[in-house]
Amino acid sequence: MTEPQQPSAADNPFAEWFERIWSHREENVYKALFGDVGEGIYTAQPATYERYGKEPHPGWLNHGVFGCPPGPGRQSWLYVTSGLSNPWNLTEPARDPTGFSGVGFELAIETPAPANWAVALLHNLMAYELLVAVGSYDGAELLEYGNRVPLESSITPEFDSPLRWLLVTMPKHYDSAFELASGRVDVFHLVGATDAEVQFARQRDQDELIAMLERGGACPITDAARASLR
Repeated sequence: MTEPQQPSAADNPFAEWFERIWSHREENVYKALFGDVGEGIYTAQPATYERYGKEPHPGWLNHGVFGCPPGPGRQSWLYVTSGLSNPWNLTEPARDPTGFSGVGFELAIETPAPANWAVALLHNLMAYELLVAVGSYDGAELLEYGNRVPLESSITPEFDSPLRWLLVTMPKHYDSAFELASGRVDVFHLVGATDAEVQFARQRDQDELIAMLERGGACPITDAARASLR
């Protein structure tokens, strides 16, 4: 992906098209998928990028995370990014030649109760993926289904959780993809895992791990306080 451009002119057809895509995702798609999207978006701050030693594109500071409270059919909280699928790499209204909008995905994680750590976690992952997308790290690749992401510490700073990994899974309890005028967007549903559980996946198969977590009530909801199932 090339260095992103910032559409700004109110009478610029591309800027207007860009804003319509952004609004459609947040006002229509997300409400259809997740219901109530909360009281507003938690936008990322410059400090989110400073931890990587990088300067963010100004437009990236409008990206953020929605905290979706429980509602019909869901008793959990769901946090989802908004911005990764913005078509920053395009310069005119069109469907991306790759078929995917922006980086091609947004990130979500589900928790049994409100979780400030989930917002910070998604901010950090979102920032890193944007930096990967513009070539900030030689050889780094964007996330894909089936990846295991090492956090190298507790998933939450509030206590020492045994969850130190994220599994990138395809959601089964809501649509795993949606379409924008600029292209397709997958939703990567993140699930916390322990060192022992990840070792099990390495020895056996990640699908077996996911099935085990589902049987144990540890997927699709990530409870930072849970014990390891291995």
